[in-house]
Amino acid sequence: MSGKTVAAIELGGTSASVAITNELGNFLYKKKGINTAPPRDAAEAVKEIAEALKEPNIPFEAIGIASFGPIDIKNGKIANTPKPNWRQFPFISELRKYFGNDIPIIFETDVNAPAYSEYLALHKEDPSISSVAYLTIGTGVGLGAFLDDRMVHGRLHPEFGHTLIAPRKDDHFEGTCPFHGPCIEGLIATGALAKRLNISHEELVDVPVDDPIWDLFAYYVAETAAAAAYAYAIDVLVVGGGIMTGDNRGYLYDLANEHLKKIINGYIEPPVIRRPYYNKDAGLVGASACAFHSEVFKQ
Repeated sequence: MSGKTVAAIELGGTSASVAITNELGNFLYKKKGINTAPPRDAAEAVKEIAEALKEPNIPFEAIGIASFGPIDIKNGKIANTPKPNWRQFPFISELRKYFGNDIPIIFETDVNAPAYSEYLALHKEDPSISSVAYLTIGTGVGLGAFLDDRMVHGRLHPEFGHTLIAPRKDDHFEGTCPFHGPCIEGLIATGALAKRLNISHEELVDVPVDDPIWDLFAYYVAETAAAAAYAYAIDVLVVGGGIMTGDNRGYLYDLANEHLKKIINGYIEPPVIRRPYYNKDAGLVGASACAFHSEVFKQ
């Protein structure tokens, strides 16, 4: 037990989740499925998030937020997201209307936050692990990294999902990213996979395990892991998001690790690509880690 009770918000572009916890991974209360998708008004979504946190009447001392990006941490805003209802939205000031100005609120991305909580869990199991990156693949692709006791920040935060990687020789897909075409996000986000197969996002769960799309997908996950290994010298790449953590998709981790060994070709020791320790709660646990360990995020 930490002796401290905190609130956690996982803010996604289509839905949000909230929780109250007194220990990483131990939820006293949890609620998922709060609608945040366009055309819903962002202020209305924040109101529902606040009401959900007040619902169980459990006092808490801080609020941690793991949000979709890009975000402006300094000014507490969602930045230039393609989601029109959230673009330049002052999330923190809107949230403070319900909780006041005194409670600490730690605002992070939905990849940096779980990168830290996943590091804590993995380092506890294996103290030799010192550098962990967290990759999420869904409607967007993002990567956060915790390296040798520090969270990676800069002018903003890493936007690794927009890295341009070499397309596989047999892949001539133009990509779906409106900014960069065939960047990582443009190649393997859910919109890209759906367009490749000419199906809806919702139908991706029904694509058979032996469809060639999954080998191509795993190859690009491995390309992403290799790029992250070269840039950040990571021990582990944790991959979350609905595609990888979905039912009957566990084999994608093995497939991606096989591709990674071939791509790196003995140049360095490849990182391990693995499922989130906290599985589908990785984002919420990451948000709570922000509140428990605000000093790590230096806000």
